[in-house]
Amino acid sequence: MGEGLQTVTTFVPGTPYALGDFVTYNGSLYRARIGNPTGTPGSSADYELVSVQGPTGPTGPQGIQGSTGPTGPTGVAGPTGSTGPVGITGPTGPTGPAGTGATGPTGPTGPTGPTGPQGAAGAEGATGPTGPAGPQGAKGDTGDAGPAGPAGAKGDTGAEGPTGPTGPEGPAGAQGPAGAEGATGPTGPTGPTGPAGGGFRSASAVPDATSTSDVVTAFNQLLANLRAAGIIAE
Repeated sequence: MGEGLQTVTTFVPGTPYALGDFVTYNGSLYRARIGNPTGTPGSSADYELVSVQGPTGPTGPQGIQGSTGPTGPTGVAGPTGSTGPVGITGPTGPTGPAGTGATGPTGPTGPTGPTGPQGAAGAEGATGPTGPAGPQGAKGDTGDAGPAGPAGAKGDTGAEGPTGPTGPEGPAGAQGPAGAEGATGPTGPTGPTGPAGGGFRSASAVPDATSTSDVVTAFNQLLANLRAAGIIAE
């Protein structure tokens, strides 16, 4: 083997190869011409071609079979497999001829066989009758009052009750203010002409009334003046 061939490696981009390192790329062998080369073998001047990969040769004849090697140690036993299903019971053989010898002594009782598997649960029985009611327990403490419920709907108005007796008459209220003066009534018809008097008499004038409250006072003053003048009788 020539110098450096013991260090042949597959080309990996970016690897800082040393001067003289051998790399393979696309089946060909290249040698680094400088330290820390750049580029890719076959296209970079930093690598020189050493050999080109030739075509694959034909497959050689099969070699003779080698001798059988020694038997290896026994492996660890695997776990026991699950029990297979019970086979079908074979047919009963024909009954043999009856023996003619004396009956032998009864043999000893064999050991008790293993307990068979538990059978499936039976159907649930009917429910029994209800027992008598127990005694009433002691009265518990009164719970807190619950919140007030919402107001119920307004009921219909009941029938009107009978009128109560009239109460005693209250005291007379204070006199209200005088109402507005009413309109002047129509003039009454002219009375018949009286007998001619012996002479004309006049009575003192009365001031005009200015309100309804002055009418009575003015009228009484007029009557007094007429009596004083002898126009009307006392």
